[in-house]
Amino acid sequence: MKILRQNQYNQGIGKYKLLSSTSGVGSIITSKLGYYVLISDINKWKFLHWANAKIGSIRTNNSDDNVVYRNSEIEIVNRGLNFIDDKRFVEFLKCEKELDNLVCLVGIPHMTLNEAFNTPNWKNHPIKLALERSGDNGSSSDFMIKATHFPKWFKNKHGDLKKIDSWFEIWEKECRKRAGSLKLDQFAPPRDGNDFLWEIDSKNEDGTPIKIREYRTLEQTNLILICPNGHLSDIPWPKYLRWKTEKELRIRNDEDKGENLLTLDNCCSNPKLKWTESKTKSEGYASVFIECESCGLGSGANKETPKINLEGINGIQPFCRGEKPWEIDLENEGPIPNELCHVRGDAGSGRETMKVALVTANNVYYASGFSSLFIPMHLAENKSQLLISAIEKLEEKYKNFKAKTISKELFWTKLDKEFWIVENDFKIPNNDNDAFLKQVEIEFLNPSQDSGNIDLHEHYRWQEYQCFSNNSNIPDEPKNKGLKFKDIDAHDEIMDFFEKVQQVEELKVANVQLDFTRVKSKERVIVNGEPIASTKGQDIFSIDSNELYVLPANETLGEGLFFQFNESQIERWFESKKESLSHRFSNYLDFEPDLTTQGAGIKRRIYNNGIKHFLIHSFSHMLMRELEFSCGYPTASLKERLYISSNPDKIMSGVLIYTAEGAEGSMGGLVSQGEPQKLFDIIKKGLNRAIDCSSDPLCWESDGQGIFDLNLAACFSCSLVSETACEEMNLGLDRRVLVDQDFGFFSKLLY
Repeated sequence: MKILRQNQYNQGIGKYKLLSSTSGVGSIITSKLGYYVLISDINKWKFLHWANAKIGSIRTNNSDDNVVYRNSEIEIVNRGLNFIDDKRFVEFLKCEKELDNLVCLVGIPHMTLNEAFNTPNWKNHPIKLALERSGDNGSSSDFMIKATHFPKWFKNKHGDLKKIDSWFEIWEKECRKRAGSLKLDQFAPPRDGNDFLWEIDSKNEDGTPIKIREYRTLEQTNLILICPNGHLSDIPWPKYLRWKTEKELRIRNDEDKGENLLTLDNCCSNPKLKWTESKTKSEGYASVFIECESCGLGSGANKETPKINLEGINGIQPFCRGEKPWEIDLENEGPIPNELCHVRGDAGSGRETMKVALVTANNVYYASGFSSLFIPMHLAENKSQLLISAIEKLEEKYKNFKAKTISKELFWTKLDKEFWIVENDFKIPNNDNDAFLKQVEIEFLNPSQDSGNIDLHEHYRWQEYQCFSNNSNIPDEPKNKGLKFKDIDAHDEIMDFFEKVQQVEELKVANVQLDFTRVKSKERVIVNGEPIASTKGQDIFSIDSNELYVLPANETLGEGLFFQFNESQIERWFESKKESLSHRFSNYLDFEPDLTTQGAGIKRRIYNNGIKHFLIHSFSHMLMRELEFSCGYPTASLKERLYISSNPDKIMSGVLIYTAEGAEGSMGGLVSQGEPQKLFDIIKKGLNRAIDCSSDPLCWESDGQGIFDLNLAACFSCSLVSETACEEMNLGLDRRVLVDQDFGFFSKLLY
């Protein structure tokens, strides 16, 4: 029996899980009491609602984007929240999600729950102390994530099936009868107000003895309707009862799959549903029965009202109504927000259909996220901070110019060229004035990139790769805080294969959720340089995109090792082993992947990048596994960041292995493994270990294993790592490409 406690419905969940691939806005979380709750959109999170409103006010009073950014940081920090300083990431998100007015990112606050009362430990919380210092008000609930019950249908011990609002009405009546000894908030978890059990002795948070009336808890249903475009609906049981009865009576034809289920009339004007189950449940859904005690449908009383069970419910495919229950206003629940829903989001492709799923099924939720390695803007764009600031100011001035229809060229000729000296916090040296003006003119009139004609994701990685490959180290300056690395003089035998190896002593990685889908994951496929999305995802916000100024994010600190492969060595290896390599990887490189099949994204990346993908990805996994064997690093505490591209304009051949804050061994241990002799030993041992696998010869001789057969000589015993450590779902791996005596890239290190 579940005993009532104060705030019993507070649920502990790690803040990093909220932006993971399986959780976040629109996901259904199973609480510790066994109930299902749907996480609300970010505009229902009070701390983000406040931040968005505050930053909106700052933008109204300032036209300078830099001033808005700095003032936003001050306000957010004063409230005790974590301001994530990553301008490069903000600019990317503005383009990727078309959030023209996005200003900054705010970290999800860390809240722990008191074990006795399941309430936040708020008394000495850093946010509370920050609020007190700034003279602001706030409570712990302002910094917690909001959620709502879903599915909305609950049944009691007797099988009475009602929506939760109907059960709450019964509870309200009981509270009025028991005024003083029963409260509305004691409805959590949902309880049957007509089924009193007993009184129990308890204590409140102050330790005062109290008596609590205990009522039997309700049981939540676990079937829902999901849509590939991310929509979510409850199964309308009164409508389902009518539809299934008409199917049984042959009023509906055999081809009817319930396409119009969501728009049917209920079984009657006042449904009183009863849910009964066979004690053995040996027949699955056929042993679950539903009937209406008001109209008699489903009762089996006569031929006109046959007994109705849930057999075949998995086959219904109702047209989607575009419902978004995660956007319900929790303070004043009204109709569920909805939108028109079409196949792949294309209005010309017909209406999308839904399918039945268990709440806990894997296909109920797929989050699409993005992670950013902090790179200062001047390093990412390979420009001076002076030039960046001048261009930002110039673009802002052009955007706000009263005659917005004039060209940039005409605007430049009319411009007072001294404006940035007066309006910015820097001054151009006199002897460099003409050269600087020319540099600004070139950059302003001929921007180095046109975001509409490039793959933004690839360009983002390219900036990171260039930062490492073009710099041996970076100055220890405030503007570079959060990134620190240096070249190491690796063992000569290693440097035959690598252009450079670096110890990354400090790094910051920020993560956000872009959107989410259901039924199948959203895949991003690159065809001839153009990105194509497999389906339309649902946004994590519910307000107009032009009114969104802040997004939630998580930021972790860590360290790592960066490897840049020698591109010339790779090309020579390709040429010298061309016949063997072409034969081995022909299944992946000779046939263009079908974009309509599952796994099209990873298949296309392998097709685009060729054998180099197998080489670098397999090396990354070999190194992570060897760090686990040799140094005690579990692969769950490590992550890889792959830099692989065969795009002629953005050739990349590298990998960053890093560990995040809080993971095992993030206090300099990973960087220490980059000492020349240590690193040589680790790589040599890892390659030797890759020669043998406990599943050989089956693994070594495999011509396709793993999901979609995208691995060759790679299995759990030799090459796969923790799912959280790998960027490519443990796919695109082959240890033979590293160590095979005939064609292995590193074979001369071993034989």
